[in-house]
Amino acid sequence: MYLLGLTIAPSIIIIIYFINSDKYPEPKEKIIHAFLLGLAITIPAGIANDMLIHNWKGIGLSNAISMSFLSAAPVEEGLKFLMLTKFISKFKDYDEMVDGIVYCICLSLGFATLENFYYVYSLFDGSYQIAILRAFTAVPAHAMFGGMMGIFYSLHLAAKNNQDKKNYLTLALVIPIILHGFYNFFIEEFFILSIIIVIVGTIYVFKEFKKWNGKKSFKI
Repeated sequence: MYLLGLTIAPSIIIIIYFINSDKYPEPKEKIIHAFLLGLAITIPAGIANDMLIHNWKGIGLSNAISMSFLSAAPVEEGLKFLMLTKFISKFKDYDEMVDGIVYCICLSLGFATLENFYYVYSLFDGSYQIAILRAFTAVPAHAMFGGMMGIFYSLHLAAKNNQDKKNYLTLALVIPIILHGFYNFFIEEFFILSIIIVIVGTIYVFKEFKKWNGKKSFKI
């Protein structure tokens, strides 16, 4: 029971924080919807990651490169971006700049929660150490990646001309991929650099959340 709590609680705590901090909270059913979309992409992401890593090994690429920049980061962030553009962006309640941050964090943490189950219960056979480690690394990292995606997607929606819209839409995908890639690349050999990426990115997300919170429009 304690291990289950350690596996689930970090994501739930972060989601509750953003729900309670939002001055105009999103409907709970939409929060759950976003979370479930994150859960839904976990298995296809795992399958795609395994296929890509196998293929990159076949041409002699190192594990560090293939598992960071050429599989997990583009696959996972790409699938989150797909859920954002195809489903979440169509929520009628997505009507404030800050909503992009809230919904994308919920989306990312849906993914992170099921991924946690895989790591804790399958790869590491019920390890408390892995559950605790991921509670302070991978889970907040995914929340930060989602927050970044939401920031730039809201900027895309708020932009006044087509070129700015295209630029922000591109950044909504590219920035999380780059951050995710470097986080994965450094996590084993240069652990502190991965933590710095999460901390700096999280500070930026909180800054934008605070700036936009309470503004009931897409006016920047």
